[in-house]
Amino acid sequence: MRGDYLQRLRAELEEKERVREELILKSRELRLNSSKAIANIHAGRFEKSGEFLKKAEELLDDVLSYRDRYPELFYLAHDAVQEFVEAYAFRHIVERLELPEDLPVDIPQSVLPGLADCVGEMRRYALTLMVRGEEFDRVERIIQLMEEIYFTLIEFDFHDKLTSNLRPKLDMARNAIERTKSDYLTARVSRAVE
Repeated sequence: MRGDYLQRLRAELEEKERVREELILKSRELRLNSSKAIANIHAGRFEKSGEFLKKAEELLDDVLSYRDRYPELFYLAHDAVQEFVEAYAFRHIVERLELPEDLPVDIPQSVLPGLADCVGEMRRYALTLMVRGEEFDRVERIIQLMEEIYFTLIEFDFHDKLTSNLRPKLDMARNAIERTKSDYLTARVSRAVE
């Protein structure tokens, strides 16, 4: 084997290693901004949430550019993109009390689990409303949307590798929905007794 041949292989691997590290850093920032957007929604700071989500969208565009250029490395970004989907959908639901028609991402391995995880954030949001003893109509609507997400996602009956282990997330979502319904009934009865 000639040295040029091995040098070309080395150069290719060095480039991929550089890109790998770059994608990990950008994905970490995407995940962090998405998580902060969610946390600020729960805290009732919608303006701040919007700032984090806007930054996440900018990062998303950058991260998605790696998908075509380095498809063999893009799996490193799936979790971060999933967190973005969760934040984007959650904010849309809280603001409009409806599911988004579409998302800025079309990657099944990120979209499907991100929506499933959104059910947990919706539960947390509904619980906050119930603890305050307010907006029971809003809580009912949130529960309806939780179920709509669940019943839509169970139609995606594909191998776990294609859906990023969606099935266990759906089991958790179903559990969250049932517990939220139970908590809702308890809160309604408690409120009626008062």
